[in-house]
Amino acid sequence: ICDTRLIWPRCRRAVAALMGAEDPATKRARVDESPWPCWGPGKADVQAGALRVSAAVEDAAGPGCGSGGEGGIATGISYLDHMIDQLTAHAQLRVSVRAYASERRIEPHSNELAVAVEDEVLVGLAGEALGAALHQMWSSRTHTFSSSGSASSSRRLRFCAPLDEAFTDLSLDFGAAAGCAELNLAPYGVYPKEGRTRIGSFRTDLTEVFFKRLAERLGCRMEARKVRGKNAHHIVEATFKSFARCLRKAMDAACSFDVVGAGASPPQPRLGEKARSTKETSIDVKLELDPEPRGARGSILTGVKTLDDLLSELEGHSGIRLKAECKGDRWIDEHHSAEDVAITIGQALAVAFGDKSGITRMGFAEGRCNGAHVLCVMDISNRPCLCSDLRLDAGGEEIVGDISVEMIEHVFESLVTSALMTVHLAQQATDVAEPPAGDLATAAARALGAALKECAAVDPRRAGAVSSSKGTLSK
Repeated sequence: ICDTRLIWPRCRRAVAALMGAEDPATKRARVDESPWPCWGPGKADVQAGALRVSAAVEDAAGPGCGSGGEGGIATGISYLDHMIDQLTAHAQLRVSVRAYASERRIEPHSNELAVAVEDEVLVGLAGEALGAALHQMWSSRTHTFSSSGSASSSRRLRFCAPLDEAFTDLSLDFGAAAGCAELNLAPYGVYPKEGRTRIGSFRTDLTEVFFKRLAERLGCRMEARKVRGKNAHHIVEATFKSFARCLRKAMDAACSFDVVGAGASPPQPRLGEKARSTKETSIDVKLELDPEPRGARGSILTGVKTLDDLLSELEGHSGIRLKAECKGDRWIDEHHSAEDVAITIGQALAVAFGDKSGITRMGFAEGRCNGAHVLCVMDISNRPCLCSDLRLDAGGEEIVGDISVEMIEHVFESLVTSALMTVHLAQQATDVAEPPAGDLATAAARALGAALKECAAVDPRRAGAVSSSKGTLSK
């Protein structure tokens, strides 16, 4: 049983060494005793007729990971290989899935098994083999889920991962009586309106085949729902990312390990400072991603009181320290001040995140204010995108405090795009049919701040590596 009170003093001492200039594999191999919980490996081999799939998984955060084994992903359907590889960056696993046809090993970058009938058998075998290997890993240590029923201790874990305009809401329930999966992802895109039937050589309807077989062998109940998405590639990739993140979240919860709550420190202070001066505004912004816990709050004086309040909510729920001062042409209206402040804060966040190495990167959170409830799904992705369905116009309001309603969403958009983030704001149903715009804005700011806290957290297990299958978030 893991006690984070004991492991985290050693973990903090290890962070600086782990996030130096060495490559992550070298650094991990140098760790004699991991200061965080580690999982044993898993292997499985399944066959149907002439097709055979072999899968192996290792905890990439463990010491000496990758010391043996064939490695590589080659199923004979290249798009499926790319999707399975999401577990490497997002579940922090070393994954090998290799297909064989009549005992001849399929080579990487091949699509030779993407043919009718055979592809469905192959995809099912790949899901089954990976699920069985993950089950063996899952069974390698004692689980310490409590029975208190709280969100943090439940055997049902949830994650929402975005990819540009798409995001999937996915849950894994390890308390289910039997493994199964329920997916609601179709249509896969809107071009054509019935959705795409193929992405590259991969049939989109086989996404469900893969996850159903995986969940059955892993022994959990999986539910995945497309919340948004017009691009088929994004829909499927967001689902694989959500699964990978949710799996690692379940692994952490099973041994009472909380990356965000542990508060690992980066090797260098993460600071952002930007100034902006035009004929319309003069703005100075300074922020700290990792201020002292009991330090003073920042100073937010934009000249627009309602904007000050929203930024204070964001600061408080994110745990950052923000100083923002603006002298603007408010004798005209609040537009220039609100827009330019949001742009400058976003730019300062981008500076503070730097190359984004070692951060958790993805997260989601909810915010409430009176009858308003908003979900924020965030990715510090270097791909600026805001998607929002906030019904700010429902009440027919023109002004909230001293800011126009039309500027509220524009403020969120300016901040998000300037920070190079992908963010989804999704209004949630409550007993209040149409909450006032001010309550919605406050709930959104709280959700945005809490999601930022999740994404900005340093995960020492990443050994300074960037959380991306591309290997970079700077391009």
